[in-house]
Amino acid sequence: MPSAITATFTRAWKACRITITTITSTESGFTTLRRGARIAPRVLAPGRITLLRSQAGPLAGDHDRVEIVVESGVLTVEPIAATLALPGLARTVLELDVTVGDGARLVLEDAPLIVAEGADVLRTTTIRLGVGASAIVRDLVVLGRAGEGPGRLESVLRVEGPDGVILHDALRIDPGEDDAYVALAPGHRAIGMVATFGERRVSRVERENVDGRGAETRGGELADGAGHLWRASGASAADVVAQLARVR
Repeated sequence: MPSAITATFTRAWKACRITITTITSTESGFTTLRRGARIAPRVLAPGRITLLRSQAGPLAGDHDRVEIVVESGVLTVEPIAATLALPGLARTVLELDVTVGDGARLVLEDAPLIVAEGADVLRTTTIRLGVGASAIVRDLVVLGRAGEGPGRLESVLRVEGPDGVILHDALRIDPGEDDAYVALAPGHRAIGMVATFGERRVSRVERENVDGRGAETRGGELADGAGHLWRASGASAADVVAQLARVR
């Protein structure tokens, strides 16, 4: 059975559509791609793909929506390059909608998102899991480019299972508000997350310093053993990646 991915990217003046079909039923499975105007999908290996932007952005005012359906087997989506949300007067909206069929598995390693100073980004990720389905999600956000302050970010991860909502996690960073860094230690400008659903238990990770910069990891098991969520923050993306690499 194929895993079908349909991605729709819209701007005020044009739209493009991508359909990616991945067949992974055997070790010698193959993948076929149809390309869109601004996105260059790439096959890394059977059952492993990446989505590359062929143009800069997203720009202010862009509304990008990606829909992924994993019908069976395992599909891994890996990043190749970071996504840079550029500044402007209008809000950028990034939507990712994933359906994982019964018994299927998704490994989603989202491209690092850099929110430039002056950018305003709303990002939503919705994952629906079928019976016996599982998923692991890794995410990294960097607040501002080198030498600049952070942009505004509202990021929501919602995961639903056969019996209802498993997780609704929201992160808000707003440099115009007094509580802009309520979730961050002083000097921290990178935030990462790893979440698992329907996977084996994840070992507990204690808080510790990395390279003397005080990167922190916090999290644990979700209610009713439905999954795990760990979040790390640090002065740099490298610090956060090192922390989350310890979550197994």
